[in-house]
Amino acid sequence: LTWSEPGAWQAGVVYTHLARLVDLDGLPQDLKGDIYDGAVGFSPLPWLLLYGQAGASQARLEGSMREDTANGGGGLAGVRINLWQLFEGEQKTAWRLLLQVAGQYAYRTTSDDGEGELQWSETLAMLPLTYHLSFARTFRNYYMSEFQSLAVYAGPAVSLLDGTWTRNGVERDFEQADEFGLVGGVDFWLLESLGFGLRADWFEDATSMQAMVRYRF
Repeated sequence: LTWSEPGAWQAGVVYTHLARLVDLDGLPQDLKGDIYDGAVGFSPLPWLLLYGQAGASQARLEGSMREDTANGGGGLAGVRINLWQLFEGEQKTAWRLLLQVAGQYAYRTTSDDGEGELQWSETLAMLPLTYHLSFARTFRNYYMSEFQSLAVYAGPAVSLLDGTWTRNGVERDFEQADEFGLVGGVDFWLLESLGFGLRADWFEDATSMQAMVRYRF
């Protein structure tokens, strides 16, 4: 088998388990749900990634809405930029250190079979520091050439999430209780084109988890 060099485009699937603490009429509520997206991305420049996701979502305000919510829709659009990089070139080192900034805007909907409709949006900004280690430099680590590379990242994040729960014609607004948190994760590249990722977003007492598979072509 031979694989061509990955190009500017990438596509994949993303699963997100959403968990956020929100303020509903002055009372704390847990917003929880599951989101299934298809994703596409485009890199017009080596330091810039534009991406979008769209798919189905199920979510509820625990204690206020029934658990068997119906599927809703939505998506997001985002951008990621490499601000700074420490890298001496492929012939000198097998690792690189990246400081990135990323921002995205998401809009989602769901319902609970007649008892209400939930709509929310989120603006999320992140500043992750990434350590990317390649195992494809055969003159340095030939014995670990079974997969391509591994990247670990972490950094601060800011989330502005707010939404509306509509039931029997009455609208009730909610917003995220704590705007500041942390984001961290790991990306495992089996090949230079095929990667798997896990990410966690911590905001106060709630942690959202994300798993993804993507292919670059």
